[in-house]
Amino acid sequence: MKGFCLLALISQAIAVPTLQSRATTDTSAFSPLARAAKLSSAAYTGCIGKAFDVTITKQIRDTLTDTQGYVGYSTDNKKITVVMRGSTTVTDILNDVDTTLVTPSLSGVTFPAGVQIMRGVNRPWSAVHDDVISEVNIPTIPWSQRGIHLVARLPTSPTWRSRRTSPGKEITSNALAAFPIGNEAWANFAGSLKGTLNRGNNAADGVPNMYITIPYSFKHYGTEYYSSGLALTCKRCDGQRDLSCSAGNGMVGVTAGHFQSFGVTLGAAGCGILS
Repeated sequence: MKGFCLLALISQAIAVPTLQSRATTDTSAFSPLARAAKLSSAAYTGCIGKAFDVTITKQIRDTLTDTQGYVGYSTDNKKITVVMRGSTTVTDILNDVDTTLVTPSLSGVTFPAGVQIMRGVNRPWSAVHDDVISEVNIPTIPWSQRGIHLVARLPTSPTWRSRRTSPGKEITSNALAAFPIGNEAWANFAGSLKGTLNRGNNAADGVPNMYITIPYSFKHYGTEYYSSGLALTCKRCDGQRDLSCSAGNGMVGVTAGHFQSFGVTLGAAGCGILS
């Protein structure tokens, strides 16, 4: 999510969930997350043909919801890649603050009873879901049977949808700078799916701390990785709310740290060569 959510979440300070401090240094996680950040940055740049090591096969765009991204494949990474752009427009920001919970309904996906997510997240994903899944499942795309790499700076990534509609594929998901988008039933469901589900957050970014308190009490899922932009500072966080990571930075909302991810300035990395 990138943009200025001007509705400052005053109520965020009403209650603070139980915190813990158990993060461990994990420098090995930095490189793949920095790669994900570069691919995410390319979604803002409008890359055509290539985005770093990814050959783009389809541009994803829904005008009504202003949802944008691309699908491609990497012969180096041996995975199909789905990348979705974060928030840059008024439409995006209106979605980011639409916290009304709804029951998601998507073709090919069965949700357990009680699962609810933000309407402002469900709407844009629903608009592009079928296009993304259709492209991912084209058998002529190289490595289509190997795996899928999902990168999103939208508040979540579509791991849960692709996993159910693309069975048998190895899923790796990197949700960057994301706030939680659903209730506990949603978080439990997303966390139960097979695959590697990561949340990559930058130091001094307050967005991951949005919507965690009353009246929302939304829940994160997956494993959080936290860094100030250098591999030596990369931490693997424990649980949803690790005091050593986003939960302990004392920030809420869009702050200066939100515009960096693992050493990459969002929107400024171009379409070039991975280093």
